[in-house]
This record gives sequence, structure tokens and C-alpha cells, in this order.
Amino acid sequence: MPSDWITRYCPPSGGTALDLACGKGRHSFWLADHGWQVTALDRDLSDTQTGHNIGIDWIEADLESGHWPLGDRQFDLVVVVNYLHRPLFEYLHKAITPGGTLLYETFMIGNEAFGRPQSPEFLLRPNELPNAFSGWEINAFEQGPQYKSGATVPFAVKQFLSARKPSPKRTETIL
Repeated sequence: MPSDWITRYCPPSGGTALDLACGKGRHSFWLADHGWQVTALDRDLSDTQTGHNIGIDWIEADLESGHWPLGDRQFDLVVVVNYLHRPLFEYLHKAITPGGTLLYETFMIGNEAFGRPQSPEFLLRPNELPNAFSGWEINAFEQGPQYKSGATVPFAVKQFLSARKPSPKRTETIL
């Protein structure tokens, strides 16, 4: 099952999408089924059924090696769920087309009380995502404890962002 955040804020299909740190590919499969041309990237695809879906380009690469494996490729949509490696923010700025969308969901400080991850290295600070993408149009942002339906005790602390990269401003010259 894809994340509720992703299904709620995913723009209409018809473009290219990157599922960064795709894991077993739950978002990759969902995006492909909804008409996106998907690139799915993770350091280990051995548990992923990579031959199951036409329309997905599977790439196995270590995102934390210091090498951005996608060169100057750009995408209309980038999805990142339950993954944080701050040096990648710089690459995400460049990997999204002007007018494209970033959907990001991951754990933040406070989650250590509920399980993994617990290291501050893998936990966002309050408001970190909108600050990292300042200047972008923030379509939606949420942060804080997460509850399962009907529960009174949270199971995680997360941060969610839906942001649109600005298009270059056009200037008109009057002759």
C-alpha cells in the first residue's frame, strides 16, 4: 500500500517520476499504475520484484556514496518516503523540473521514543523540509506525532511536505 500522503498529493499522471530510496517499490508500482514513467532507485533491489512492471526503470546505486547516480536527469515528480540523507537535498533541487513536485515523508525528532530511526542523523528537525526547500511553493506541510485510526497513542513522529519547484520568471522586453 502506498503512503496516504503520496496518494493524496500526487499530481495527475503524465510525466516522469523518481522514487528515491524506493525500497521494495510500493510507490514505484503505484506511480506506474497511475501513468507515470518511473525511475526507481535504491542501494539494494534484491527484495524488489523488478521484472513485474513495465514502465519502471530500476537502478541500484548507493545514494550515500557521494556520487549522484542520475547525472543531470530531471523529473516532474520526486517521491521520498522514510529516508533521509541531507546531502541529497542539493541534488533534489536540481533533479526536479521547473514546475515539478516534491513529495517527501520521513521521520523527525521525537520519533526516537517510538522506535527506529533514533539517531538525529536520520531525523528531521522541526520545519527542516520547508526550510530546505524555501522559495518553493509549499502545497502542504505537516509535522508531528502520527496516530493510527482510533488510537490515542502515537506510533511515530514524522514530517510531510508537498512542494512545487518554481518555474523561471519570464521577463518581457518592450521594444
